[in-house]
Amino acid sequence: MDIVVTIPKSEYANDDLETKEFLENEGSLQFWVLGSYPRQLCFGDRVYFVKHGKVESSMQVVDIRQDAEQKCDTTGRVWKGRTFIYMGDLQFYQESVEVNGFRGFRYRWW
Repeated sequence: MDIVVTIPKSEYANDDLETKEFLENEGSLQFWVLGSYPRQLCFGDRVYFVKHGKVESSMQVVDIRQDAEQKCDTTGRVWKGRTFIYMGDLQFYQESVEVNGFRGFRYRWW
């Protein structure tokens, strides 16, 4: 089942850089860190990203790892967390779905 996450405003610039790098490097993956495990999320499902108060894009889940550590190649930051979701197949979302920001994740409701 697809999930929805919010990109914090403080991360918008990093997200733009990561998206640019992802699009320039065919076959690359991105990751997202969650504090809890979305039990209904499966390989092939999508993660929808909320930015600027609406759903901006989505990516397909290709791997899920727990209790991991990962360095971001773009920012150089090291992330630790309970659940790492690795994704590819970036698609920009064309419909206008407005969403108030939230922490964690929610299952897709539309």
